[in-house]
Amino acid sequence: MNDKGINNLSIQTRVEELNDFALLHKYFGNLAFRAIQKNNLYSGFAIGMERFTKLIKENKFNIAEFRNDPVEGVREFLHGYFADRGGNMPDIWIEGNTVYLETKICKNCLTIEAEKLAEQCHEDVCAIYCRTFAKGIVSVLEDFFPEIVINFYNVSSRRDGKESDCREAFQVLSPKRVENPNFFKVR
Repeated sequence: MNDKGINNLSIQTRVEELNDFALLHKYFGNLAFRAIQKNNLYSGFAIGMERFTKLIKENKFNIAEFRNDPVEGVREFLHGYFADRGGNMPDIWIEGNTVYLETKICKNCLTIEAEKLAEQCHEDVCAIYCRTFAKGIVSVLEDFFPEIVINFYNVSSRRDGKESDCREAFQVLSPKRVENPNFFKVR
């Protein structure tokens, strides 16, 4: 597994990465954020590829069933990632054609804890660090299923205030959706 990004639950690794972001920002200003965003998107994509190939090797992913209901497939893919990773388990649910991922106030956010120990960080770092990583994970599915498009956006963030939950949305656009097929045999 990749040892960078939100996949790594080590506070020291997270602090080092945030310090690296601060260093890049010091030398390049806001231009650094495009590079940081790409890095974390690709890191998430690599994790998504590892997860996808692992599921196929273990015969736990059914391509036809995914095509019948890609919204549920995206929900299961994300849920499985966080369950396998351990640590904080966000709430993950579906409304219409959108999969929501939410980390509640009561759950520890490692990035916020790491920022307390890191050098000066731009306050938008979470949007670049965590969100692009999660977007990268599901981007794998778009590549293998070109009939779907996954629009990713932030709904709310702790950056809106201390009491805010972090909520991301993955809107799955597909020509076809059937309710409740069984995607993953065993987790």
